[in-house]
Amino acid sequence: MEPTAPSLTEEDLTEVKKDALENLRVYLCEKIIAERHFDHLRAKKILSREDTEEISCRTSSRKRAGKLLDYLQENPKGLDTLVESIRREKTQNFLIQKITDEVLKLRNIKLEHLKDGATNNLSRSNSDESNFSEKLRASTVMYHPEGESSTTPFFSTNSSLNLPNMTFYKTAVIICLHLMHVF
Repeated sequence: MEPTAPSLTEEDLTEVKKDALENLRVYLCEKIIAERHFDHLRAKKILSREDTEEISCRTSSRKRAGKLLDYLQENPKGLDTLVESIRREKTQNFLIQKITDEVLKLRNIKLEHLKDGATNNLSRSNSDESNFSEKLRASTVMYHPEGESSTTPFFSTNSSLNLPNMTFYKTAVIICLHLMHVF
């Protein structure tokens, strides 16, 4: 009998999303206009009025976006809610692709790490954890076929999937992720 594949806990997924935000920080600070997302993030209780005022008092767009990312990293649902807001705005859908790709990459690395730990029966030490974090930040491995980008429905359970236009691979990935309740 084959051992079951490791799965990520909610805590692991939160860590993956935080790492994804950190890895994409420079890029997102260049692209995100923080003020566009205030209403949605406040409605979803990710930001308070005081938070938005604190972000707004920053002197440049990059600094405002950076402060927004700081708040999003503090909230387990922060990244998902930002993606919802970007989707609603319909002006920067390319950011959803970039974020989704990064989250999937880091998730797969984390699963590999867990699988390796389970098969080798190694106990984790602090140095192992710091090495893992460094691998997450340094990795450039993509876990989907070259030329195909990940699809956006990973972040929202309300998205309708356009299955006839997807390749078999994308469909299989979406089904697996939704079955595992990854996002």
